[in-house]
Formats: sequence, structure tokens, C-alpha cells
Amino acid sequence: MSVIKLKGLVLNEIKKNEADKVLTLFTLEEGKTFVYCKGARKLKSRYFSGSSQFDYSDFVLYSGRDFYSATQIDKITAFPAISSDYEKFCYGNLFLELVDKTTFQGESNSEILKLLLASLKALEQSITDDFCICQGFLFKYLQICGYEPVVEICADCSSELDKNELYYGKSGVLCPLCAVKNPIAAKVNNAALYTINYILNSEIKAVFSYKLDTLSKEYLKQASDISLSNFDVILNCKKNLDEISI
Repeated sequence: MSVIKLKGLVLNEIKKNEADKVLTLFTLEEGKTFVYCKGARKLKSRYFSGSSQFDYSDFVLYSGRDFYSATQIDKITAFPAISSDYEKFCYGNLFLELVDKTTFQGESNSEILKLLLASLKALEQSITDDFCICQGFLFKYLQICGYEPVVEICADCSSELDKNELYYGKSGVLCPLCAVKNPIAAKVNNAALYTINYILNSEIKAVFSYKLDTLSKEYLKQASDISLSNFDVILNCKKNLDEISI
């Protein structure tokens, strides 16, 4: 048995027995990790604070044969405004669920954790509207995971683009001829493409610093929905988000 220390964000919590939890963490040191917290659902438990979804905490763990168990949890940061606001909760839950379902246990990636924390902080502080924060997160996450969309030439044939007739597919922007052959391609405008390009070329701390009109937001959402299909996962929180007006 060995003891280790990890810094991690709680992506998910599952109830076990009468008072226990199994946490899914995204940690700085080991990426996605699972931790058993005995008695963590009891209000008087020393594990109660810092073991809820959206908590970013220091964890002291001991490793058994197949899992970690918590021996100490110290909360570093929480995001109460997200938990108490339905719209912010829906967006924040999208961030956590997407990372949970598209990463593998034990594969560390400090950029993912950095993006998660920056995005949650942006939601918590309402630095811009929640939709723009969400899109900043999504396109930067796609880039980090190796699904960076092509936005300056046609993603399929590499031809120059007609800025008056633009489409978007799983790999990025498409010319009209390639869009016809792509069953999920959808129209997109210059403002949405400019925004995607801005996000891809910005540092994480700056990906939320843009504004869009309502029509361009609709095009941008359409584009991110298409890009997310690269992951081939079902996001349970997506239905709630689709009901939120932009």
C-alpha cells in the first residue's frame, strides 16, 4: 500500500452503499482517476467538503490493488454560482461530462485541466455570456484532443473558399461542392468562422473574449455540434442545453 497526493477536479460522483461515494477526478498528475470516499455523504464526514461535483481539491490517497481510497481531502476551489444557476450548471456539466466521456484513465493532460478550470472560473464570474464561454471551451477542447477544425481552406479538397457560400463539416469549413457530398454539412457565416479561428489561435485564458450577434451564435453552435460528433459519444446533458436560448 502506498500513499500519493493529487490535485483534482471532481467530474462526477456516484453513490455507493448508504454513505459512500466513488469520485471521478481529472487530476493534474494522472489525468482521469477514480477514488473511493468512505462515508463522504455524511455531513460530519471529513471527506464531505471537497468531494462534490465541480470541487477542485487536494487529495491524499492510498492505492489498493485496483483503486484509490481517500485519506484526506482539502478543497482548493469551488464554484457555487455554477451550482446555484440552472443555465451555468448545464454548461458546466457539459464541460465535465465531455471530458469524462472522452478521456481515458491514467492519461494526464495538464492543458485539459487548465481549460476546465479556466472555463468554470469564467462561468462563475460571468466574464461574458455563458454561450460564448461554452463555445470557447468546446473549440479549444477539440483542438487539444486532436480534432482541430480547418477554417481557412476547404477541409476536404483544400480549395479556396467563397466567403459568400460557406459550409461546415466534421473536419471544418467546406466549399459548396464538398458540402453536397457531406450528409451532415450545414451553412456557416464569416463571423462564426472568424470566431473559431480566434479561439484556436488564442491562449486558454483568452478564448472567451469575443462577442457575436444572435445569428452568428446559431451558426457557431451548429458548427460545434457537428465537430463534437468526432468524439462519437452521447452527452446526457445536451438535451437540457438545447433548450436554452442563445
